[in-house]
Amino acid sequence: MKISVIIPSFNAADKLGRCLASLRAIELDTTEYEVLFVDDCSTDGTYALIQRACAEHTNWRALRLERNSGSPSRPRNYGIETAQGDYLYFLDCDDEILPGALKNLVHRACTTDACVVRSELWVDNGHERQRMNEIPEWTDTLTQTRRRELIITRTSTVVNSFVKRSLLVLHNIRWKNHLRMGEDSLFLAEVLAKSQRIEFLPEPTYVYYKLPSLTPSSTQRYGRRELQDHLHVWTNVQRLLQPFGIDYLKGRLPVGLRVALDSLIFRNRGDVEDVDFREFHDFITSHWDLISRFNYTWRLKELLQVVNAGDWARFRALCRPRLLIAGHDLKFIRDAALTLEAHFDIRFDEWRGHQLHDEKQSEALLNWAECIWCEWLLGNAEWYSLRKRPEQQLVIRMHRMELGRKHGEKLEIRNVNAVIAVSPLFFERLLERYSNIPRSKARMIPNYVSVDDYISDWHPDRMFTLGIIGILPLRKGYLRALEVLKKLHTEDCRFRLEVFGYRPEDISWIAENLEEMAYFKKCEKFIEMYGLQDLVHFNGHVDVKQALAGRRVGYVLSVSDSDFGFPGFESFHLAVADAFASLSVSLVIRWPGAEYLWPSQFLVSNVSEIVERILHFSKNAEEFHKAARDGREAIKLRYPLMKFTQSVIDVYRELLS
Repeated sequence: MKISVIIPSFNAADKLGRCLASLRAIELDTTEYEVLFVDDCSTDGTYALIQRACAEHTNWRALRLERNSGSPSRPRNYGIETAQGDYLYFLDCDDEILPGALKNLVHRACTTDACVVRSELWVDNGHERQRMNEIPEWTDTLTQTRRRELIITRTSTVVNSFVKRSLLVLHNIRWKNHLRMGEDSLFLAEVLAKSQRIEFLPEPTYVYYKLPSLTPSSTQRYGRRELQDHLHVWTNVQRLLQPFGIDYLKGRLPVGLRVALDSLIFRNRGDVEDVDFREFHDFITSHWDLISRFNYTWRLKELLQVVNAGDWARFRALCRPRLLIAGHDLKFIRDAALTLEAHFDIRFDEWRGHQLHDEKQSEALLNWAECIWCEWLLGNAEWYSLRKRPEQQLVIRMHRMELGRKHGEKLEIRNVNAVIAVSPLFFERLLERYSNIPRSKARMIPNYVSVDDYISDWHPDRMFTLGIIGILPLRKGYLRALEVLKKLHTEDCRFRLEVFGYRPEDISWIAENLEEMAYFKKCEKFIEMYGLQDLVHFNGHVDVKQALAGRRVGYVLSVSDSDFGFPGFESFHLAVADAFASLSVSLVIRWPGAEYLWPSQFLVSNVSEIVERILHFSKNAEEFHKAARDGREAIKLRYPLMKFTQSVIDVYRELLS
């Protein structure tokens, strides 16, 4: 057996296909090589998939570790111990080997008696392939030391080494089980240090995929373990190669350290502790003469200077992406900023209107930002999409009213990284309204509710107090709420209605709109006609987190107009969540999309059904309290602030990866 191809796997069922296809296309007689899959106790069916594939090929074997090791190193080592080939080739299960690779590698190895053969590769990002690891100055006359230096400092250390098995056995060279990051660099350095003959094949043998996957990779997060791994690898590779006069740190650290710093900023797990920072500080200070000359961005230089100075607090503050939140009326994102600050350095660009802002201030904040969140798809989103830099990540969140505006049509969409909708129905309506926004850039993140911020004090009057949060514009169905009040008051004179939010005359565009004002005049006449003046109380624009319980509201009405016209009458209606958070009961007339957002027990068909439900609750306190608790638990489960925060983090992490 000439060659053993060793492939570790773990939970790779969704990304194994291209690897299997490439193995089936190998241009070499099956008697000359074997394929060894070593599964690390996958839980997603990967091993069964591999077993089925191996059953079709006499030279393929499916192996499995007894327990999960947590890294690809142990499976590779098990492969080394099991392999029968004279040479070993290492392949990752989400990458490809090219058809002629083994034939060309074994020919080069056998004709030169090489201990190791490295080669070029393709890097595929899903859009294009780039040829990497080229060494134009490679010649047959190079010394072995120069060969070591070129390979370790001029190429990436992707796993695709073609190595003589006897070399690994003789010198007990193995992949380091405790490393999750940089293990390929240390393995290659040990191989190069012990090899008597080093060769290079000037053609690609391997396709390395840099693509997002349904199964997260360990390299998508960075924390204390990854930092410790990097420090261990840098120090030990330097130690291994120094006897040959090779300065690994000078040749390779500029790239490796930049990756580590970028990862600490943009993919930080948040578990780096003071003791880890001190190790990092010691490494940086001991090599500061070299590191201080690296040609980094001002952002990375600032972080390095803080590490060199040993400023732990400042280091933690800098290890966050710079997030700019921009827009008019930030009520739907402001509270979340407090929790997002643990992961982002946040600044605000508050606009005075949908198009009004301090342009000089916006320009300065744009220059500072690495991530941008535009709350509302309005003039702010249009402005930032026309000006953001390619390396900045622009995310726009749309609610409802934007579907009636043209700002989405004017986006420089190539500069927009993602557009967020707040509900399933409006995810589709976003794409229906703006054909320029591709589905690949659309996301859905519901609003959040900070339940613990609400006062939920009980008073018996809550059994007879209605509330409506926001009566503007007319589609909110204020008249329908008055009809509910009138019918309830006929049955029990204790019922009253608390109105929260602006009056029609407070909002200029409504005050100037004849249709809107005619509707609210009709509402006033309705109040007068049925003598409801003393039963309707306007609270103005107040904090409903305190006001609902403070005004003893027990029922919050969601009575918006309901039809399937475009764009629709509610995208989320946070008032429903406000009700449940304060331990009120919300009753929702079935506007389109409500069924995706709220428990079915709180959905009704018409005013009469609302009246019937409220009368029942008013006479059955135990059922009222149970319904209120059910509603509160439902929104705690569906719309917690931490879930929203994590969704925002995940969106930017995806974009920055």
